[in-house]
Amino acid sequence: MAAEHLELKLEFYPAPTASRTGVLILPGGGYEFLSLDNEGIAPARWLNSLNINAWVLSYTVASPLTPAPIFPAPQREALEAVRRIRALGRVDRLGIWGFSAGGHLAAVTATHPSAVKELDFAILAYPVISMAAGTAHEESRRYLLGDGCEAGSDIETSMCAEKHVGESTPPTFLFHTANDGTVSVQNPLGFAVAMAKHGRPFEILVLPDGPHGVGLALGDEKLSWTGELERWLKGLVLDG
Repeated sequence: MAAEHLELKLEFYPAPTASRTGVLILPGGGYEFLSLDNEGIAPARWLNSLNINAWVLSYTVASPLTPAPIFPAPQREALEAVRRIRALGRVDRLGIWGFSAGGHLAAVTATHPSAVKELDFAILAYPVISMAAGTAHEESRRYLLGDGCEAGSDIETSMCAEKHVGESTPPTFLFHTANDGTVSVQNPLGFAVAMAKHGRPFEILVLPDGPHGVGLALGDEKLSWTGELERWLKGLVLDG
């Protein structure tokens, strides 16, 4: 299907006094469902409080109507969402923010050749990064690539975001907890190593203890992380 004919569920959350910065948000859910409230609407409202416009994409996930494997639909939709947001002319600077499996989708989109010139920054919250068999979050890999996807195949490699970091990868903020029992902290660490190898700017915040899927953790003294994200955003795009 041609990109211009893709049906996207892209919800716009305008800031009350918008800056010329916007963010495309990709909720998580293991490519099986979408955590829209916790990882879509809540981040959009938080960005709005910083006068940043937000768009939330409800991308394809595995279901009876769209059985696994769903590759390459999610990335195709994310790339098209980036293109359409840019075409609106509302923003000068555009970022992408993904959580968990949505973090994987954000990472493979931010490192895709057709998007690196369109995206100014990325935020990856407790992200799946690698789809390598034995390293990947197995459920995400199963729903995206299918049980029949061979280790080391071209398709698997295309969905290992750490292998596609390059000289044009946008500045990236990564957040994780060290003992996340669902998605290993090795995922963002691997992406950070790739960013360092290519001399790309990044920040990684790893808290020592916390479960997977904490969302923004607003008001949680132990898990709160958005204060550091806000500082990073202000230095990168809001004060620039």
